[in-house]
Amino acid sequence: MNFLDSAFSQLAFAAKLLEYVEQGKLLLDDLDQPLTIVDGSSIWVLPDRLFHSDNDLHIACANQLSVAFGAAAITLNRCREEFEAARNVQLLARNGNPPTTEDEHFAELVYQIRNAFAHDISEPRWEIRGDGRRRPYLVDRFENGARITANLTNLHGQPFEYAQIGGIETLHRLREFGQQRYWG
Repeated sequence: MNFLDSAFSQLAFAAKLLEYVEQGKLLLDDLDQPLTIVDGSSIWVLPDRLFHSDNDLHIACANQLSVAFGAAAITLNRCREEFEAARNVQLLARNGNPPTTEDEHFAELVYQIRNAFAHDISEPRWEIRGDGRRRPYLVDRFENGARITANLTNLHGQPFEYAQIGGIETLHRLREFGQQRYWG
């Protein structure tokens, strides 16, 4: 649980970078300069002109957002695992059975999002093993009555898209749910 805040801060930072590029606030000529990083006896010289166009910079920032999202999803799932170990409980449905409780829906949805990125963080794909896990998921939230819904029924093997889980903010909402209900 120690790295959850950091993972979500990295996700927010990556989102800001992409948004700044899209708004024209982060320009290729300003960013793509030569840079030398000295760390003790290590010297790393980064060349200028890593990107050949504004579109290349946009793609790089979108990829950075995807990697940060994947890292946050993996960290959120790890937080769930640590909670389970500390409390000697299991939130995931047992033996590949379909989830029936809200706890199981939360745990399974977090786990499935994690799987999409853990198997290939650069090109995430849904890796939903077991028919019982290929289903709609529903998690109610405490504070404002909002619901988290995602239908993973036909997504196995498909490329991951934020819209498939209700948008990028769904991961934040799952984190909030976990904090409110489990690890405070």
